[in-house]
Amino acid sequence: MLDGNRLWDDLLIHAGFGDKAAGGAGDHATASWIAGELSKVGYQLETIPVPVPTFRSRRCELVGQGSSVEVYPQSVVFPTPDHGVEGRLAIVHSLSDAQRAAGCIAVILLPYGRHAAIWTSVVGPLLEAVTKADALAAIILPFGPTGEIVGLNSYADRPFVPLPLAIGRPLDLPCYAAMASAGQPVRLYLSGDVETGDSPTLVARMARGDRWIVLSTPRSGFFTCSVERGTGTAGFLEIARWLPRAFPAHSLFLMNSGAHELRFAGTHAALDLAPAPDKTDVWAHFGAGLASRARTEIRGGRMLDVADFNRICMVTPALREAAGAAFAGLPGLDDPQHVLSEAGELSTIVQKGYKKAFACLGVNWSCHTRLDLPTEPTRAGDRSASSLDRGLCSRQVIEYSIFSLDVLSGYPVRSRRLHPAEPKMEEYLRRARRGPNYSTVTKTKS
Repeated sequence: MLDGNRLWDDLLIHAGFGDKAAGGAGDHATASWIAGELSKVGYQLETIPVPVPTFRSRRCELVGQGSSVEVYPQSVVFPTPDHGVEGRLAIVHSLSDAQRAAGCIAVILLPYGRHAAIWTSVVGPLLEAVTKADALAAIILPFGPTGEIVGLNSYADRPFVPLPLAIGRPLDLPCYAAMASAGQPVRLYLSGDVETGDSPTLVARMARGDRWIVLSTPRSGFFTCSVERGTGTAGFLEIARWLPRAFPAHSLFLMNSGAHELRFAGTHAALDLAPAPDKTDVWAHFGAGLASRARTEIRGGRMLDVADFNRICMVTPALREAAGAAFAGLPGLDDPQHVLSEAGELSTIVQKGYKKAFACLGVNWSCHTRLDLPTEPTRAGDRSASSLDRGLCSRQVIEYSIFSLDVLSGYPVRSRRLHPAEPKMEEYLRRARRGPNYSTVTKTKS
């Protein structure tokens, strides 16, 4: 039985651990909490160390023309000396502009989008181009819905380019433009110590039958990441509690991976411990942004009490029909797609030979920013600005979890028992679903 109140409580507990950068205090605290919850259910836990580079900063800012702006060090950090790096700013919009960065600090203006990673973005070629042009350093301004600093996934074992690299705040563009127009040297500080930390992957097992069900979700991420990581974590824990009763003849393998933002290093470290593909009936992956409210962008925008449709369901061919039926009527998920390379961990999983696997993920409007909180602050203190609403969040995560269980078990949602804390769930699901086979939802007797 899925519990909407417990889902929300878990989401708030997750938020309370703060920033969850791989190898940081928040990442470790979250891992300990998840391990404790899984142990209560009876899973046998194994912790797989995942060495990761961490950065203990002393000073991260750009200073010049009598002003300064905050910058965020891009992992893996290539630090500056304590006295920084001095040079003029060169604004770079495209590859044709890259040569102007020679001997300068390049300021790369990314086109508007919901940015998440370096290697799958237009920024990769731009960084390589300014590096080839002998730029002194680079600052990325990732324009998007928030105008804030956006963390970018990158490599685990080396800096993406061999020069100091930072992320700036697009809302600070007027300051960058003024510094660049003045044509005078400015100074970039990315000073601190690169150290080695640990972002462990948790593996949980419950051995019963010869056939296995696998459930996975990543753990680490940028800033508090309540939508990006918190919603998937809450759903992961709720399904982990439910699976032993729902599938008593199956053995269960759960993976909560660290170092997600470092090219999924935590998944790579533990994947060989998973049951063999020919013994696995299904692999279900809870990706980023499992539940989020949609937002308009007209004159500052407003949050809507409907799901953000910027999401995707990816499946292997063997599960396409089942996933299509399970997620019918849910925009963004209702047309399952083939597995996209490096869009989350699923492609890494499928490359190992798992024939029945699926994942859902989304990129919410505040993804990888400091605004990814359960209740996002605004100047007016308006709680409606949050990407998460208690009722909507619980409904979305339960909805996704129930429909994922449809794919797992092969029978429809109308046979599920819904939690009494969600009295409007049946009506909500009726409105959400489409098609003759999913026109009604009935609550079974206990």
